Amino acid sequence: MNTQKVLVAYFVRKGKEESANSVKLAAKAEEILKAKSVDYNTFAITPVEIYPENQAEFEAVTKEENRAKSRPELVGKYSGMKHVDRILLIAPNWWESLPTGVLTFFDDYDFTGKRVVPVISTNEDAKKVRLEVRDYLPHTWVLEGVDVKENDSNEDAQLQAALDQLFQPSESKY
Repeated sequence: MNTQKVLVAYFVRKGKEESANSVKLAAKAEEILKAKSVDYNTFAITPVEIYPENQAEFEAVTKEENRAKSRPELVGKYSGMKHVDRILLIAPNWWESLPTGVLTFFDDYDFTGKRVVPVISTNEDAKKVRLEVRDYLPHTWVLEGVDVKENDSNEDAQLQAALDQLFQPSESKY
């Protein structure tokens, strides 16, 4: 049995819980962790406000959130963060950035010394977004992570690669 405490934290757009790729990826990660007898919890990073359904309005609102560096209120808090060693962070790529709700999540907790592996749901290269995680959490061991394209035939292998990073032997903290 693995002794590290893992958190699978995934971004969910309120009202889009059923269709979000991050929800699907989190469920797959849970299956893998459960099969390996890993002690884990999940947390949905969900902003309180509902984003517009119309794509043009959605894009305008989320780009303005990024420009203004806003921190939307989240639907809940995760009470067990002090017991977590490793975090699998699953989030979408919104205009070459993380959703601002993920940044609220970062602001709400102390990530010092924790290991974070970003899994970015995207239709393009999201290396810049993965590096944003490292920049935002300077006292955290942020590993390379992976980009996962929706409905990609390699999705399972990419998720497994992220989980492998989560449990690789520690060489350096940050």
